[in-house]
Amino acid sequence: MRVQKLSVHGIGIQMEDHGGQGEAVVFIHHGGSNLRMWDLVVPFFSDSYRCIVLDLRGHGRSDAPASGYHIDDMATDVVGVLDELGIGKAHIVGSSIGAEVGLSAAANYPERLLSLVAEGAFHSEYGPYGTRTPESFDCDEALKLQLTERQAAPEKMYESRENLLKEKKQFYQQYGLLNPAIEATLAYGITQDAQGRFVDAWRKHASDAYTQGYFLYRFEEYYARVTCPIIILPDEDDAKDEKLADIVARLAQLPKQCEIVHVPGAMHPFGWMLNPEPMARTVLTFLGGLA
Repeated sequence: MRVQKLSVHGIGIQMEDHGGQGEAVVFIHHGGSNLRMWDLVVPFFSDSYRCIVLDLRGHGRSDAPASGYHIDDMATDVVGVLDELGIGKAHIVGSSIGAEVGLSAAANYPERLLSLVAEGAFHSEYGPYGTRTPESFDCDEALKLQLTERQAAPEKMYESRENLLKEKKQFYQQYGLLNPAIEATLAYGITQDAQGRFVDAWRKHASDAYTQGYFLYRFEEYYARVTCPIIILPDEDDAKDEKLADIVARLAQLPKQCEIVHVPGAMHPFGWMLNPEPMARTVLTFLGGLA
């Protein structure tokens, strides 16, 4: 396995290349997570595919520049990683933000994607494929106030790694989600600031910038430009929500080749760490069908 921090357009992107002789598969984590979330998934693929895992900018051990947290920026980072590794085309498996970044890559760099697995990007926030009642973000005064308050809050800092990890673990414990895979991801996702204080590796400025942009995305505009095969993997709760299921079904009609696949027991975005085998087997079936 090759572990390296690549310089991509002046930004350091941490990645692990698990080698292999087959086609490349790039795994992109969800927001606030990092490349460790794929530790239990990669072994299902490594015999047949070249597996690349990476930390998005502002996450894990990648750089956290002051700007560049639009999904189009992060998609450019991913394509830059492919360039640095000499990979012409790849499959992308993305979870939540990772799916949004993969969708952007598929729409903006169609010549570079073999396929996309989207465990995320299930709906827009506004518009005909949106879930919110206001017509647009500009009309949503309650949300704008919430985001303003969020941005005004200070970044949480801790004197020790142990205290921060303890607080992270408590959040997952209260929902019964903590297991060794998630704990390893949480531990990896801790960094230090310039003063030596311990902070979440998804730095506040990065999280705030991504969140502000998220509510302006119209994912239908991306789906309509995708030419590679896609599967969308909604979780069980999404499948039970009639409004959301209708949006997902309509989004799936926009690309040239798109299928919705329901994985029993799937939980967005933690299924890859809690119960990876059915998720991995579903993706392997999809990839095998392309061949």
